[in-house]
Amino acid sequence: MSFRISRIQTRVVEHMFHKNLLKLYGGKLRGGVRHLWVTVHAKNGCRGHGEGAVTLTWSGEKPEIAQWIVDHLFAPRLVGPTFDHPREALAIMDTTLYGNPFVKGAVDTAIWDLWSRLQNVSAAEFFRNRKPAASIPTRAALVPGSVAQTIRMARAFWKQGIRTLKFKIGSPPFGDVARLRAVRDELGNEPVFTLDANCAYPTADKAVAAIEALMPFGIALVEQPTPRDRIRMMAEVRRRVDIPVMADESVFSPDQLAEALDCDAIDIVALSPGKNGGFTHSVDMADTLLKAGKACSLGCNLETDLGQASMACLAANHSSFPIEQIACDLPAATLFQHSAITSPIAFHDGRVGVPQGAGFGVNPAVGTSSDLISGEACSA
Repeated sequence: MSFRISRIQTRVVEHMFHKNLLKLYGGKLRGGVRHLWVTVHAKNGCRGHGEGAVTLTWSGEKPEIAQWIVDHLFAPRLVGPTFDHPREALAIMDTTLYGNPFVKGAVDTAIWDLWSRLQNVSAAEFFRNRKPAASIPTRAALVPGSVAQTIRMARAFWKQGIRTLKFKIGSPPFGDVARLRAVRDELGNEPVFTLDANCAYPTADKAVAAIEALMPFGIALVEQPTPRDRIRMMAEVRRRVDIPVMADESVFSPDQLAEALDCDAIDIVALSPGKNGGFTHSVDMADTLLKAGKACSLGCNLETDLGQASMACLAANHSSFPIEQIACDLPAATLFQHSAITSPIAFHDGRVGVPQGAGFGVNPAVGTSSDLISGEACSA
C-alpha cells in the first residue's frame, strides 16, 4: 500500500525508574532516562509512534541531537514523497546520515506503525512466519555488586516470576564466582543463568578463563565477552568454550551481521529496532539468521513499553526467536514508575504480554500535544 507522511513530530521525554529498583541496584542506575519520541502523521489523521532510547555511552547519541536530526535532516526528506514500504524511507535516512541507529530506529518504527495502521492490520502481518506468541518470558540483569547485593537482586526478580537471570560480569572488584555460587545456593538449580560481559575482556584468553571459571554453575549462554570491534576474537572464544555465544555490541547492522557469520563468531544475536537502525533492518537480520541456522533474542537499551512494543511484536511472530528457550530483554514493567503508553503492557509471572491491534498496538500516554494520542487503527 502506498502512503505519504504529512508531518513528523518529536519530543524528548523523561522516564523515572522505580524507587525500589534504584534502592535494589544500590546506586548503579541514575534516576531515569531521557528518550526521543517520534510520531509520524498521515493527512487522514492516522499516526504512527516510535521511541529512540539514545545513549551516549552505548550508541553515541544524545536526545537533543537526535531530535535535531529528525527535525532538520530527516523530516524535510520524508514528508511529502509517496512510499510503498517503510524500507524506502529508511533508505533515505541511511543515505542522509551515517550511524545514529537509535534515531533512525525511532523514525522507521513509527513509519511501520503508521503504514500498518493505515491498513488496519498488525505490523506482524508483513513478516510473521509462525503462530504468534501471546506472551514472552523476560530475563533480568544482575548488575555488578557484592554477594549480598546480588542475592537481594536475584530474590526480588525471582519473586516477580523471572526465571532467567543475566549476570553482568567482568567488573572488578566484584567476584563473579562468588556471586554466581551464592545465587545458585540461594535459589537452587531452577534459575537459568546467562552471562553478559559487555565487552569486558580484552583478550580471548581472559574471556575464556572467565567463562570457564563460571561453567560449574550451569551457564546457558555468554553474551558479548570481547570488545565490540573484535569479531574475530569473539569467533576464537566461541571455538574454545562449550556454550553458545551471543553477540550484542558487535552486531548493530546487517553488514556487521554478515561479518560475524563469515567469521562463524556467533550462535545468537541480540536484536532491537533501535540498535539495528530500524525495524526494517531487524526483520531483515532475523530472516538472515534464520537462514543461517542461528537464533535471535531481544536486547534492550532501557526502552519503555512504548519502545518495547515493536520488539515484542518481532519476537512473538518470527521463528528465529526461540523465546521459550532463550528469554528476551523486555524489562520495562520492572524498570519504570509509570507506563509510557495509554494501556500498559501486561506483565505477569515473569512474562510480558504482546500488544494486540493495528500497527504495534500501543499509543503514547503523553506527547508533544494532546492530539499525539491516536486510536488503535486508521482508515485508509
